[in-house]
Amino acid sequence: MIQLLLFLFYNLLFFPVLFIVYHSYALFRPKYRKGILGRYGVIKAAEKFRNHLDNASRDLYLIHCASMGEFEHLKPFVRRLKERLPKSRTVVMFFSPSGYENVKSAPGVDLIIYSPFDWWFPVYRFLRILRPKALLIAKYDVWPNLMWFSVWRKIPRFLVNATLYDRSSRLKWPLRWLLRPVYGLFDGIFAISEKDRHNFDQLSGKKTTLVVGDTKYDQVVFRSEESRKKTVIPPEIHDNRMVFVAGSTWPEDEEHLLPAIRHYLEISPETLVIICPHEPTAAHLAQLENGLGGLAFTRLSQIENSSAQLQVLLIDRIGVLANLYSLADVAYVGGSFKQNIHNVLEPAVYGIPVLFGPVNQNSHEAQLLKNCGGAIEISGTADLQSQIEKLFSDADFRQQTGAAAQKLVAENRGATDQMLDAVMKKLSGE
Repeated sequence: MIQLLLFLFYNLLFFPVLFIVYHSYALFRPKYRKGILGRYGVIKAAEKFRNHLDNASRDLYLIHCASMGEFEHLKPFVRRLKERLPKSRTVVMFFSPSGYENVKSAPGVDLIIYSPFDWWFPVYRFLRILRPKALLIAKYDVWPNLMWFSVWRKIPRFLVNATLYDRSSRLKWPLRWLLRPVYGLFDGIFAISEKDRHNFDQLSGKKTTLVVGDTKYDQVVFRSEESRKKTVIPPEIHDNRMVFVAGSTWPEDEEHLLPAIRHYLEISPETLVIICPHEPTAAHLAQLENGLGGLAFTRLSQIENSSAQLQVLLIDRIGVLANLYSLADVAYVGGSFKQNIHNVLEPAVYGIPVLFGPVNQNSHEAQLLKNCGGAIEISGTADLQSQIEKLFSDADFRQQTGAAAQKLVAENRGATDQMLDAVMKKLSGE
């Protein structure tokens, strides 16, 4: 009865209001507009894909990711799934345009599309066309109709790389009350840590969550191996120099970074600083350049024209951060003075010290890095200046901190196989 009442409330009241609000935002925001326009073509794309399969009964796995980040961490799972079941098909759907537009193709993926509007009729048609063997949802991004119609079509449902930090609104009233029946529909929830297992048990009202680890560790190791094969910056720019990389930065990070960088370059002008903003828009890059006045800087796209005295390199393209971290002696991870910290494992895998700000509670691995001595949380500009100086001047401390970070990554590998084994056991009825 609760599921029926929630279904009626969601489809007759909540989603229609959400639909109108979302379309209203799209009038003024291109990102929303792209997502809406893409969703109107989802059903046709699904039909075309299914019609061209050489075997309509072939197993198809449907994976939902909110954005590019969630999919990036699931890449090892997708690759291993294809290795184990080479005749299967994998469809990855994104809610965010950032995922759909930036992931044009990936090993093991047969189709990349937007997720359908989460209203009953589009979801019903979408699942009826694709007929997936299983639905896998990354992290916590659950949509009610997708869950309900998967149940009604007897499609097994799994939450993978499941993580939910303690202060999440999903654990508080009224969202907890509204979402508990939906999260309770999962056949398996595979959490990255004991704390996440506890939070999902609370949210779902079940005691069935399993801890299998985080495939993010497997992915950063894979990417680190791949990144060493690529050259992003000419070697003559960084060879025989100490390198500081600030990755995925936002203006809130740069308020502290720029003064600290300027201060350190006065002490050590031969150091190379690389700044990779999370959103390298023209306006953001111009703002950064204004803050670097008096220093020798250039953009990556203009590096051929740079001088040998280059001090600061601004990255004006996406998709190269993992390569840049491989050049670093010390790294800073952005988002940690804003809303959520970005991926701290990307630099840690290279055995370098990791710095970040106080907003890091959303990241389980950030807490682990702090606890093992592989990362340092900084409180503000003065603290950042002090830690940068200490790490670059004290080689033993720098190497000790970096080794602790790299050890943490090595010890947490292997979640991909554990998660895939758990999914296969559930599907086989074990």
